[in-house]
Amino acid sequence: MSAAEKVRPASAAELRREIRRQLPLLDPELRIVAEDFMGLASPIDLLAISSRGEVVLILLSLEGENDAALLTRCLAQRAWAAPRLRDWAQLAPELEIAADAPIRVILLAPDFGSETLAAAASLRPGVVQLVRHVSLRVGGQPGLLFEPIGDEVHAASPRPPETREPLRGKLPGALPSFRSGLSDNDLSLKPAPEESFDD
Repeated sequence: MSAAEKVRPASAAELRREIRRQLPLLDPELRIVAEDFMGLASPIDLLAISSRGEVVLILLSLEGENDAALLTRCLAQRAWAAPRLRDWAQLAPELEIAADAPIRVILLAPDFGSETLAAAASLRPGVVQLVRHVSLRVGGQPGLLFEPIGDEVHAASPRPPETREPLRGKLPGALPSFRSGLSDNDLSLKPAPEESFDD
């Protein structure tokens, strides 16, 4: 049996080819419909459609590239693509795009720094999925390992609003009622004079 050797992809194009080939291992419901096309101000590596018609943007980085910048770029590309979904759905009905579904983004990088993990965790769950990738060569053949870390990123995220319990008429952490024990005489309070309603 041939030993697996960790290697660096020669280029982003080579990495894209391997991602296309092995994407079913990451998410079998995705199909690639476009590659390396211009987005807002930079290319989007891969555009996929899920079996439910969701648009999924896939952005990748190579060893030594800035993963925090990749996260910023993915949010910008997501904002750029959102108003175009209806046009895409009309121009290519065979893609069966669900124009009202939120856009998902998958980021693939050799690793993610703590600031990128924290920033991704602050986003609504389901928006961005972080995946570490490792390029291998086994018996002279290229290969790719995926390590999704999305579940780790969102482990500490708050529950969505619809799952929170109602406050039931009181603020959380409200102070208990307080009574001083002082009487009206102690406070020099006098009852208000009665008013007559006779004409």
